[in-house]
Amino acid sequence: MIATISADIVRSTSLRTEDLMLLRDRLWGLLEEFEKDSPGFWARIVRGDSVECVVPTYHDSLRLAILIKLFVKMQAERLDCHELLRRHGIRFSIGMGDLDYADRKDDIINGEAIYISGRNLDEISRSSSIFTAFEMANASKSINEIMDSYVALIGNLVDSYSAKQAEVVFYKLFGYKEKEIGERLGIYQSSVNTRSGQAQWGLLRTAIRDFEEMNFERICG
Repeated sequence: MIATISADIVRSTSLRTEDLMLLRDRLWGLLEEFEKDSPGFWARIVRGDSVECVVPTYHDSLRLAILIKLFVKMQAERLDCHELLRRHGIRFSIGMGDLDYADRKDDIINGEAIYISGRNLDEISRSSSIFTAFEMANASKSINEIMDSYVALIGNLVDSYSAKQAEVVFYKLFGYKEKEIGERLGIYQSSVNTRSGQAQWGLLRTAIRDFEEMNFERICG
């Protein structure tokens, strides 16, 4: 079992062409960082404002999706764009299952995991109030509904962050210490700690850690 992430930038049409291109370039930089830290991970940007990621270590999928969401929220604060883009950053859908074929050289991703994440992204993109989706192949409907709600609650917490809170949590999820984050952002360590507390960092960290420790093969039966 592996995971795929399908995501798109919320209200990307509100961006000027040059701002969308800038955001895409910066997003590529983040995805390249993921490739360094997550063996086997690879991603592509499609249709101008959408991302597809292959995550062989499926436990990492929620953390990576949240990092992308935080990153786009941070960038949107500096751009002239729609308020929904500032608040949500991206919609994302995580699918877990098998892949029949995935090859970066051929630029092909095919199989149930990407089918699930892509189909669910299309569904939530048609909604004005749903911004996350999660589904596992071979899991029961009730299990998928529970996990979908779990991921949605985490997404809603991140949506509530200000851009300054998003910056702090972004670097914490990357493993930086508060002193290092303060140096990067040019603020006092006490300010990092305050923003972290306001963002309920402890709650987010625990929720993501619990996800990373779940035995999804057993859940799927």
